Amino acid sequence: MFNSFIFTSGKILKKENSKETLKYLKKDNNIVWIDLEDPTEAEIDMLIDEFDFHQLSIEDAIFPQNHPKIEEFENYVFITLYGICYDDVITYQELNIFFGRNYVITLHENKLNSITKLINRVNRMREKETGSLTGTNDISKGSDILLYAIIDSLINDYFPITEKLDDRMEALENKVLEEKSEEILDDLFKQKKNILIFRKFVSLEMQLINKLCRAEVDFIREKTKIYFRDIYDHISRINEDLEILREVIPSFIESYWSMYSKKLNHSIHRLTILATIAIPLMIITSYYGMNLELPEFKWGIFGMFFMWALSFVFSFVLFLLLKLKKWI
Repeated sequence: MFNSFIFTSGKILKKENSKETLKYLKKDNNIVWIDLEDPTEAEIDMLIDEFDFHQLSIEDAIFPQNHPKIEEFENYVFITLYGICYDDVITYQELNIFFGRNYVITLHENKLNSITKLINRVNRMREKETGSLTGTNDISKGSDILLYAIIDSLINDYFPITEKLDDRMEALENKVLEEKSEEILDDLFKQKKNILIFRKFVSLEMQLINKLCRAEVDFIREKTKIYFRDIYDHISRINEDLEILREVIPSFIESYWSMYSKKLNHSIHRLTILATIAIPLMIITSYYGMNLELPEFKWGIFGMFFMWALSFVFSFVLFLLLKLKKWI
């Protein structure tokens, strides 16, 4: 799917045809955003022919890398970031960005929530005839503001995911303390994996955004660095929250094993009491089970009652003794 917006002289134009869009690239005072969702071969050829992107950049954009990166070329900068989703399991989708002097091209395989929200925002701005993405009307003066808006929209989607992970860990903590389920350990390891995957992307993207903050990248103006520093503050906060969540998981696992050991000790304690009380019964039944003629055998049915009474009395006395010692 091809979408494009042209920011020119305080106005926003929307074009759905690549030929019309490319005409506006020839003027330096126009800023062009092209979004390619699940691009066709023709659209990939357009990137190669019209923009002269390096073959390695095209390959990285087409084939998933699972690793955030930034590469600088003579006329453009290639950036790979990741949109994160969480529904009990962390999933991620690659967002590739080609950033040039007066254009930004975003390329992704499927619909990306952050891009969809930004497109809707730009459409609303187009209807209101304003070219501001940051509260200032300088969008037509540089593609760096557009790059900021794209990355900011992506990173802002991380906050709800962090909150969901936090709520999930809090629920697991309550389950551990209340001993509600025996499947908590599997869930803890699953959430640990989610946090580690999420944190891997966040930590690598922090380094990438830090590079943008220091204006080590072409086409980023000095006055725009403050916007990228704001993104860096956001992602740093997310990274700190994930680090805290990662650190509490071992304590939850330790608590789980402590609770498990406690339950196991209680079970062994109960079984030991039952075995102890059963010892007199075993001795008496073993005594009367011998192949010898004992006097009680001649008592008839009274001998049986005597044996049962003797077993009961010994077990009861032993029970009282355990109770007196406060062992039960």
